[in-house]
Amino acid sequence: MGWKDKLTLLHCIASDLEAIHSQNLIHRDLHSGNILQDNIHSAYIADLGLVISTKMEHKGVYGVLPYVAPEVLTGRPYTKAFDIYSFGMIMWEVLYGKPAFYDETFGSELQSRIILHDLRPPILEDTESCYVDLMKLCWAKEPEKRPSSAKILETLKEWQNDKEILAKLTKSNIKINQIFQTINKKNVYSNESYRNQFISYINLESRLNRSEDNSLIIFRSEEYLSV
Repeated sequence: MGWKDKLTLLHCIASDLEAIHSQNLIHRDLHSGNILQDNIHSAYIADLGLVISTKMEHKGVYGVLPYVAPEVLTGRPYTKAFDIYSFGMIMWEVLYGKPAFYDETFGSELQSRIILHDLRPPILEDTESCYVDLMKLCWAKEPEKRPSSAKILETLKEWQNDKEILAKLTKSNIKINQIFQTINKKNVYSNESYRNQFISYINLESRLNRSEDNSLIIFRSEEYLSV
């Protein structure tokens, strides 16, 4: 898929998300499994079973771990910023062609690394900076720092009409594709991991002294190949 089509896909998702948020609703379950495509130029958000009013209170977490914002994993309430975090993970998936944390075992250890050490999927240094900047804003630790769905939609529209940015994205994608062709041969992930499941809150205090710092997310291409 070329970058023009990738941006169209992201634009469709962001447009649907803005429609949801404009009604003061939260999707709560945004991940690639809930994105349906009629064709390469048309996609929309589905599975609205967990959509709730922003005024409701919540207990427990139900979802796909990589797409669940860290503040919710610690028991804080859902907000629209939760969906923005999920969108950031979808941006990573569209960028690299793999689900977020495809090479990780899902469970309390990964959960604690996401919460305590701001673990996010790795970003290759060859990736175009404007895309990286927006993606990292979407998955920022502090919900208030994440952009609104309207802002994301506006940015994507600008990129779609900017030949220079499209050229930069295309150029950065050439080396990334070469790298991931090698990585794809080394790693196999299970679709079962990316189905909704209940995620228990964890006792953060008991893990503070046991967790190692895994927060580094910028890798040189040659370093990533050795992982």
